[in-house]
Amino acid sequence: MGKRWIKLDNVSSTNSYISTLLNQEREVGPLVVLTDYQEAGRGQQSHSWHSHREENLLMSLLLFPAFLSASSQFRLSMVASLAITDTLGSLGIATNIKWPNDILTKKGKIAGILIEHGISGRSISHSIIGIGLNLNQVTFPEFPVPATSVMLEKAIRTDPGDMAKKLILNLEARYNTLERGGSQSIEYDYLEKLYLINRRASFLAHDETFEGAIRGVSEFGELQVETEGQLMTFGHGEVVVLSTRT
Repeated sequence: MGKRWIKLDNVSSTNSYISTLLNQEREVGPLVVLTDYQEAGRGQQSHSWHSHREENLLMSLLLFPAFLSASSQFRLSMVASLAITDTLGSLGIATNIKWPNDILTKKGKIAGILIEHGISGRSISHSIIGIGLNLNQVTFPEFPVPATSVMLEKAIRTDPGDMAKKLILNLEARYNTLERGGSQSIEYDYLEKLYLINRRASFLAHDETFEGAIRGVSEFGELQVETEGQLMTFGHGEVVVLSTRT
């Protein structure tokens, strides 16, 4: 999957680095970019990704999933999310996937994903999958959802390069399943890991609060929330979970 590996000491962001490379080089194949530090690490919707130098896994992967239609692009988010949960599970760390792009433990957020696609007609020309996985960092800024790390979870120090290799192997396995037509099994495993699925919670959407329960994710990657017998769908950034109900 990642035939070419690039290791950088410092970069604005690994996703931006790949985007620039795509614009500069006429022929770019699948690759993995790792860095010790990002000056402008990015999350979803212009949020920043904070990471101390050399303490965490900061990487982006460039793929060319020609078998996926543009309308099915969220399948890659499922694949990336499951690859991270698979990798952390091998360390004995239980996780859930918080729609659309965060990986949580009981202590807090341990990883985030930022995927950027190039679209040509109805197909995906390329996909850049950015992953930030907290490994050895133990102090973090204050966030609405507290940050955690492998060190805080298991008290073990992990090498970012070794973790990248394990993560790529797991991502490749999930990606191959998807490419072979296994989207149903990918979706099943994703929903099994989906944070708060089928649990009552309070939500905020369009400046209004309401109670409901997450029922799943649509084929277009929208969160499905049932409230008062009605199934509502929300795109990225359109809904916030305020609290859970027992």
